[in-house]
Amino acid sequence: MKKMVSFRAMPVAMLITVTSVTAACGNGGGEVTAAPQNETARPGATAGLDTHHPENAAFFERFRMPNALLVGPPENLAAGADAATAVIVAEVADVRRTRVVGPPEARVPMTGVVLRPVETLHGKLRPELKDVVVEFPGEATVDSPDSIAALRASLPQGKAVWFLRWQGTPPPTSKPGAGPIPQESRKFYGVVSLDGGMFVQGPENVVSPIAADSGETAGPPTMRKAGERFDKLSELAKRVRALD
Repeated sequence: MKKMVSFRAMPVAMLITVTSVTAACGNGGGEVTAAPQNETARPGATAGLDTHHPENAAFFERFRMPNALLVGPPENLAAGADAATAVIVAEVADVRRTRVVGPPEARVPMTGVVLRPVETLHGKLRPELKDVVVEFPGEATVDSPDSIAALRASLPQGKAVWFLRWQGTPPPTSKPGAGPIPQESRKFYGVVSLDGGMFVQGPENVVSPIAADSGETAGPPTMRKAGERFDKLSELAKRVRALD
């Protein structure tokens, strides 16, 4: 069977097309029951935030997209929260194929990570959406003929902090001549930045496993660097919660 193509192997020009979502696209199949939104924190919702799950890194690192940023990331957590529709604590409930985007010569499948929210730290999730699906471009794996099945077999444990941006709002930047936001995009969220858009508890401190340069401290300040200075994910959550 034909091996799936990783997002990491795609040319930058294709990545820009995907990020801009300039073409209408079809729905994927095989969806499972949605994970409902929950705006109200359950008792003990953030318990276990500081538990490190070593096996989770491999799952999230599949969504890394080196050299694919269209704009620089927010410079700190407050700026990241301002750019977000909502910042939530959530568990991963499922993955699914959401759609295929891009022009005919560069069609790209999109992978949706279905979240089960347990607390909203800042902002508000879109009330019209019955579930929270965070889209990432690409197959997210190169070693399986069925990428979604491979991801489902390794769903991460525990909770993470996600800085989510509803795709129904205009992006901060887009490809010149890009058309209006496709109606299909309004069903999904994205992370505010690939560099610090979500955080988990690492072995020694907080880490952003989808960030290509996670742990790197050189260069200008970013929300990823600010988040990774915390020893505990619960401390980062407390900092974001205090922004409201």
